[in-house]
Amino acid sequence: MITMGYSTTFKGVLKFKNELTTSALGKLTDFLGADCREHPEWGHRNLTYIDLELTKDFKGLQWDGSEKTYDLKQKVQIIIDQMRKDYPEFDLEGSLLAQGEKPDDRWELQVFNGESVKKEIPLSSDEIICPHCSGLFRISEAKKK
Repeated sequence: MITMGYSTTFKGVLKFKNELTTSALGKLTDFLGADCREHPEWGHRNLTYIDLELTKDFKGLQWDGSEKTYDLKQKVQIIIDQMRKDYPEFDLEGSLLAQGEKPDDRWELQVFNGESVKKEIPLSSDEIICPHCSGLFRISEAKKK
């Protein structure tokens, strides 16, 4: 089987800043796994599935492990914006560490005061540990140019 595209994995949890009521939790679950293209009222017809799930303790959201997760920053913002329409106190805190297929494709999705932000993680050296095989690689000068 051949897969096309680019995959990014995410680690971490976006915790609920306030404990959710049963009704808020019910509304939230409507977003998880939903296809944004089927919800023009969200204003993002160019986005696909919201690849997030509740943590086992129901205290936050985490990546659901879906292959080919794209635009998670925008999808987290959809959840925040839509949830705040009925639950103005809804907010998330924390971050998800993102690792693309390329070892130097690392960034962090952070939430501050209701805003989902993508923060680049600069390389601290020219050596990278592969998140998939744990091998040590050196970025060549030719690639940097």
